[in-house]
Amino acid sequence: MNDQYRISAPRQAPPAAGDHYKLTSSALWIGLVGGAAFNVGLQAVGLWLLAIPFGAMAAVSGIALIVRALVSGKRR
Repeated sequence: MNDQYRISAPRQAPPAAGDHYKLTSSALWIGLVGGAAFNVGLQAVGLWLLAIPFGAMAAVSGIALIVRALVSGKRR
């Protein structure tokens, strides 16, 4: 009603929820593939102790993707 006294421009609508879902999905896939690649590469070079965190990252990303698929499947 008092638009003439507005100091700033009207706010835009918040981003859709699908954008966050796509962003986290791509981050999880990158974590899975990147972690597995670094794990295999470091083990091939002989740095197996340094490869453990990357293997853990790949495992956690894979588990998170599976859990996300199961939870989103129940919602449909």
